[in-house]
Amino acid sequence: MIALDQKVRVRCTDTDVEADGTIIRIRPDGFDVSLGELIIHLRKHKPGIYVGQQSGMEFVVRTNG
Repeated sequence: MIALDQKVRVRCTDTDVEADGTIIRIRPDGFDVSLGELIIHLRKHKPGIYVGQQSGMEFVVRTNG
């Protein structure tokens, strides 16, 4: 389950770099994560997998459900 201000691990599939992000907004189809000043809009791809794009790169967050 996701919640506001929850910390999540965000992985860039293009560079294989991971960073900690914070959920700042929850929507019916996904949520938004803040990585410092960068905000990534993530949409549910499969159960427990959320995918978003920013600056031409793809980002993935995996959750428990």
